[in-house]
Amino acid sequence: MKFDEKEINDIQKKMIRMLKNKRKFGGAHTETVHLRNCVPKHLRGENIVDEAIKGLFNKQILINKQSTGEKHCSLNTTKLKEIEEIENS
Repeated sequence: MKFDEKEINDIQKKMIRMLKNKRKFGGAHTETVHLRNCVPKHLRGENIVDEAIKGLFNKQILINKQSTGEKHCSLNTTKLKEIEEIENS
């Protein structure tokens, strides 16, 4: 299924903003499922949200940390330039 690139980008901006506000960089991480909390309720169970999360991992903007069975993630400090580009796009 093909999603609108702008819509995915808007969701990714919200996720990045949430992680930045909570200072989730490098060693500080949060459960990946919490990324859904920053999108509107009607989108939370939708595939587009999974696609947006997958896109951030593929661009290595989010880094994975396996912790106590749950998947955790944080912003990659080596990708600050790319993070800023997404925020400003």
